[in-house]
Amino acid sequence: MVDVHRDDPALDGARSREPMMSDIKGGKGSVFYRAHSYHTKVPVEGLVQLIEHYTDPGDVVLDPFCGSGQTGVAAVLTGRHAVLSDLSPAAVHIARGYTTRVDPDRFKQVASELLVGLGPLEMDLYGVPGGRIEYTVWSDVYQCVTCEREILFWDAAVDHHAGAVLKTLSCPVGHGPFKKTDLHWLRSQPVQENVSLDGQSARLVRSVETEGQRNGVERVSIPHWFPTVPWEPWREMWRSQHDFQGIATSADFFTARNLYALSALWDAIARVEEDTIRAGLRFVFTASVNRASRRYQWHPKRPTNVLSSTMYVASLNYEFNVFSLFRRKIATITDMYRQTWEAPGSCEVHLGSAEQLAWAADRSVDYVFTDPPFGSNIYYSDSSFLWEAWLGEQTDVAAETVVNRRLTAELGRTTLDDYEKAMSRAMGEISRVIRAGAWASLQFHNSDDAVWSSIQNAVDSAGLRVKAAVVMDKGQASFKGLRHEDKGEKVANFDLVMHLVAETQGGRNIERREVDLAEIEKELRVYVEHQPASRRTTPWLHSQVMRYLLAEGASPAGWSFAAVESLCSEILERKGNTWHLPVASK
Repeated sequence: MVDVHRDDPALDGARSREPMMSDIKGGKGSVFYRAHSYHTKVPVEGLVQLIEHYTDPGDVVLDPFCGSGQTGVAAVLTGRHAVLSDLSPAAVHIARGYTTRVDPDRFKQVASELLVGLGPLEMDLYGVPGGRIEYTVWSDVYQCVTCEREILFWDAAVDHHAGAVLKTLSCPVGHGPFKKTDLHWLRSQPVQENVSLDGQSARLVRSVETEGQRNGVERVSIPHWFPTVPWEPWREMWRSQHDFQGIATSADFFTARNLYALSALWDAIARVEEDTIRAGLRFVFTASVNRASRRYQWHPKRPTNVLSSTMYVASLNYEFNVFSLFRRKIATITDMYRQTWEAPGSCEVHLGSAEQLAWAADRSVDYVFTDPPFGSNIYYSDSSFLWEAWLGEQTDVAAETVVNRRLTAELGRTTLDDYEKAMSRAMGEISRVIRAGAWASLQFHNSDDAVWSSIQNAVDSAGLRVKAAVVMDKGQASFKGLRHEDKGEKVANFDLVMHLVAETQGGRNIERREVDLAEIEKELRVYVEHQPASRRTTPWLHSQVMRYLLAEGASPAGWSFAAVESLCSEILERKGNTWHLPVASK
């Protein structure tokens, strides 16, 4: 149990700080951001800014919704002690992988020996005369509803000259055009392979002869264990596509060849005797798993990443050489371990709910940063499904702090009221463990004003008060942000960081200041007048409205993403994706 006995009132007064008022800037290019994927990740650079502002070296930093553990990384780098926890076994595994000290030289040596031992298997699975296959493109095959001929999506729907995927396709004799949903899915087959040739830097790209590609690998021939956790219809990310494509377990998200390679790797890692090295290699393994699955979508112009908010399997997808993926991740994670090997801080990671922090004593924490689930934005247990299948431990879905309307009340929390109560308990625990006068930062955003009201109620219930709110700019648009730009979807692109202190006993009703329309109009005009075009998109302006309301102690009710966008259209002029003051008002 964390208990640093900071009970001296004079110490609390000496350490009192003003809230951090400047926006927080981070990026996605650091080795820590790249080492392992996760559904949401806060840039370490931004967390370092916060931790150094609110704490001193040696202080205790808590994150009860730790996710990938970036708060722990920032604490380790800056000489603080981090206490992390999460309900998800995958998150705990990833957070420990990021924050455990691993000797980089020994790690690199053992990893190299492991890959050498698996070299013959790699050539059996991916070897070709004079080189090895780096990846294979697979295509869906459909059946024409008119003549029952087979339609290869790769041929019928890809304009290879223009580098574009068409929205409709026709059968070889001209029936159509059809949408994919009009057709009967038959199977998926390899169509193209990318080969690295010995001694040559350029890759060979060639068509695949279907019969020769399967390389004799069938799932029944795999000699090592692999997970077969059921992928069931009650899951939020389950789709009818999974049913007709025969995706019934975790194993079905992989080709037989990649499943063979992954199972052999997992088995070899289990034989490594040194605990920290074995754990580090498992961290590399899970960092490679999603890319090794069928979820990695092919793109005609550039590789795209696995979409963390869906378990969709595209009609065109990559089958990457598992050992090549592992080699590249070994290099990145070895570099990461070099940066943390002699870092001054420390970290501990616990598996458990943020609603009951049994490992933290009252008034034992100097600062809290946390990035909790945003209502129903991400279904973490589904997104972590493949990682947790290999790890052999699944998230307790019934205890997740998300709004999941597909579940029954017996299986999980299904309503916004359930979410608010869970967040209230989590905020109560933060209020219990944080010492007097210390700060907590809560990162949050949602396009729904009702969800904002729920998080505000949860904060109030714990006796915490919002003293300031700033923007966490992650440096580039997330997948959701890119969807907003490309398709006009109304989703928030930037997160707010609320700075909280404990001021009153929890449970009291808080009176909200009334904010009229003219006040919000004025704030929007002033913001647009003084900010660069990159900060005049609807997501940014919605962030600023939320920021203003929170700082003013006003309710966010009625100020959804759509409401802010509607007001902008009335008082501002839109040029592309950015808003500008009307010419007459300048």
